[in-house]
Amino acid sequence: MKYPKKLVDNDTVGITAISLSANLEKISLAEENLKKYGFNIIETSDVRNEAKNFVSASDSTRAEEFIKIYLDNDIKHIIAARGGEFAIDIIPYLHKYKEDINNCNVIKYLQGYSDISLINYYLTTNYNIATLHAENISEFAMKKYHKSLLNTIKLLKGDFFNNEFIQDSFDMYQKEELEDSLEYNLTEKVKYKSLYKDNECSFSGRIIGGCIDVITQLIGTKYDNTINFCKQFDEGIIWYIDNFGLDSLELYRRLLQMKNAGFFFNTKGFLFGRTINNISNPDFTYEYALKKVLGDLNVNVIYDVDIGHVPPQFTIVNGSYAKFEYFDNKGRLTQILK
Repeated sequence: MKYPKKLVDNDTVGITAISLSANLEKISLAEENLKKYGFNIIETSDVRNEAKNFVSASDSTRAEEFIKIYLDNDIKHIIAARGGEFAIDIIPYLHKYKEDINNCNVIKYLQGYSDISLINYYLTTNYNIATLHAENISEFAMKKYHKSLLNTIKLLKGDFFNNEFIQDSFDMYQKEELEDSLEYNLTEKVKYKSLYKDNECSFSGRIIGGCIDVITQLIGTKYDNTINFCKQFDEGIIWYIDNFGLDSLELYRRLLQMKNAGFFFNTKGFLFGRTINNISNPDFTYEYALKKVLGDLNVNVIYDVDIGHVPPQFTIVNGSYAKFEYFDNKGRLTQILK
């Protein structure tokens, strides 16, 4: 697995609009905040465009702007402007640059979640390049950084010991997204749950996943290298899943599609994030959906984890070796970056 070097003062961070353009009320604040941590900031030309048809620019422009900064040796890290709907449309353009991506001189994280997790997933599973499932640029406009954001800064600066990046479950979470807020509204107690009612468990493996709404768009295409990726690792795989908009019926269908595609042959455990919507159907509940599709795999399934659209969330390094420990409705995620 290829990991970036840690960021140091005056390193340049690029902001790019792979999907939607930025929240214009937040981006300048976010960039000023990051500058206080010693980073220089540049933007691609599409970041502040007025979004049309749910994108920041044409498919080819979004891809070219991303590739331009990804291959720029002076840029050490990339953060997505925002999630969205149509990152899938730039995959064919990125694939044309596969030799350049493979031979890139300066490895850097692409950071983002939601729609951006599709590009992260593509890069990690096709090129063994670590990517970062973490907040997009807007969240860094916060007046006071929550521990989750500080964890991301800590990771980027290499502020951890012996290559082990450790995160513990948070105490409180926010019930819904607040697009224009400059602070989290943490009103609900975090409570991780085991699908099989275990009081405690632990499992380890290479961690991979993302927003299931979008990563499943690659199944059956020439851009899907998931099985080859998973076969590389004797230690097995931890799947983490962020579900944004799927109800329990569609979540079941997507997971079954992944299972039938052969993705779960070497799985050691699953982590499911909190859901932003009430996704359970009275006749086909969320828990029943998970048991029906994953029950015969005989692995641990933990849900309502600090992952995804319901903040705060873990910073997850796709492709890293990870260990997850579950106890007393809490959890610890240790990622080893080597």
